[in-house]
Amino acid sequence: MKSLYVQKGSPLQIGSIWEVKLLRYICIGLLVTMLLVNIDSFPSFADQGSRTSKTIEMIGRICLPILCCLIAYKLDQKNYPKLLLLFIFGTHLLLNIIFLGGEFDGMTMSFEEQVGSGRWIDYIFRQFPLVCLVGLAFFRFWAVILWILLSMLTFIRPLFLTLQNPYVYLENDWNIILADGFAINAWMLREQIVLVVCFVIGLLTLFIFNKKLIKSTVETEKTTLLLGRYFSPEIKEEIQSAGEQGISSEPVDLKVAILFTDIIGFTKLSEDMDPKDVLKLLSEYQGLMIDAIFNNKGTVDKFIGDAIMANFGTPRSQGNDAQNAFNCAIEMNMKLKNWNTAREKQGLPLIQHRIGIHFGDCVVGNMGNSKRMEFAVIGDAVNVASRICDACKKFDTNFIVSSELAKELKIPILTPSQVNRMGAKDTVIEGDKAAGSYDKMMVADICLSLSRMKEDKVLGTGRIHVMKNRYGQDGMTYN
Repeated sequence: MKSLYVQKGSPLQIGSIWEVKLLRYICIGLLVTMLLVNIDSFPSFADQGSRTSKTIEMIGRICLPILCCLIAYKLDQKNYPKLLLLFIFGTHLLLNIIFLGGEFDGMTMSFEEQVGSGRWIDYIFRQFPLVCLVGLAFFRFWAVILWILLSMLTFIRPLFLTLQNPYVYLENDWNIILADGFAINAWMLREQIVLVVCFVIGLLTLFIFNKKLIKSTVETEKTTLLLGRYFSPEIKEEIQSAGEQGISSEPVDLKVAILFTDIIGFTKLSEDMDPKDVLKLLSEYQGLMIDAIFNNKGTVDKFIGDAIMANFGTPRSQGNDAQNAFNCAIEMNMKLKNWNTAREKQGLPLIQHRIGIHFGDCVVGNMGNSKRMEFAVIGDAVNVASRICDACKKFDTNFIVSSELAKELKIPILTPSQVNRMGAKDTVIEGDKAAGSYDKMMVADICLSLSRMKEDKVLGTGRIHVMKNRYGQDGMTYN
């Protein structure tokens, strides 16, 4: 995720991507503003002031756009702190040079000739708010404070120079103020200073608020991205709508459907492949499986090499979690079938996988601390689901579910002896001693679509008996 907010640490730490973008936008905006101002004042510039004053002002007018171009061109995250300092000091230096050029001729007059100096003080504060507001574009407190202090030079400089005139004095009487150009309006000056103080306080308050708001936005974005890694879009929106009650901070006991899937013969397959091709293969496969999980309101728990663990019923039950897990397995096989069709056309080896599902009690909650936290599902049901997936090897099939899940789906359950008499590998097995460690399982090859069954082209080794006419939807009718 691209950070909106500067990380904690040194005040000169590298900038975030948004700090860089914002400073570049400011440079471009200031460049355009200066060009427009220069174009507007060019016709009358030659007739205003002495050569010295025009030279001083021209230096500022030319150098400021150059500075903006230089910073905008060179700016990146690594050199952001240095260029931010250069922008702050350089901009104020050149702005004050421009202002100084406009005031130079008046400064060279004798004190007696500087008539109206007192009245001029009423106008020296007008530039401060506009210049000062640019400080809100910085996400660093030291930069904002530095910008505000330097912005005060826009009125401190002329005020200091004016007070050097011995003829200038403070006056509260309005008639004297109107009659004497050297009289400074004392009450107006006090009001201007109070307004400056209030403006700075308001600006800092707004900066602190924006800082917290941006930090909150970043945390929300992190949470959204984290939720998107594990939960389907529907569940993610439900959690976000629930706010703080979306996921309990305390572990809870839930009935959960656990699904495991892994690629058959992946170790042997990857031995003859380039590591980059292996990574590409895993990414494509996991992408297809994740889509199937999310389409059926499941949660991606973790990747374990080529294996994927998913669960259905977290962070809260959807009411049909076992059905969602079963439908997910069907969709997984359909996606694998379509993917293999594309791989076959490309001359790539076909991929086969195993799927095991169990339904049982689990403990659901967050594991870790604020530095590293994961949403986890633990319990015997997880271990059983993993062993069921491995059991596909023994039964020579690609899909097994436990009888607990079959009961949730109301699928008829047969004993191992009944299965052996039928010669089928796609029924539920209610275990006895003959089933050994693989009891309470159902073997079912569901890597079939209606079209494939009609053409009698099957990848698996069995036909669906117990699911006949039960799960007919989206082109995956088992007739």
